[in-house]
Amino acid sequence: MSSTFEILKSKYGAVLTLKQLAEVLSRKPEGLRQALLKKEPWTRELNEAKRYIGNKVYFPVDVVTALLDGTSINEESNSDGSIDHSTIE
Repeated sequence: MSSTFEILKSKYGAVLTLKQLAEVLSRKPEGLRQALLKKEPWTRELNEAKRYIGNKVYFPVDVVTALLDGTSINEESNSDGSIDHSTIE
């Protein structure tokens, strides 16, 4: 398991809110919201993985970890669709 994953999981839990993700990326929440509207590689993976509960949006920690570590979440997936965190360095 990567130390990035462990740090984020212990601080935020399994998912991050938009505000928490903005904090991790050193951005303002509104700036991040605008950036997620653009069609860029890093925003595509975040947008594909985001989940809504009510009117709040959440981002899985494993996807954020992959972004920060510079790996593709698709590279880390097992055949059953789960993430193998032991391969993330």
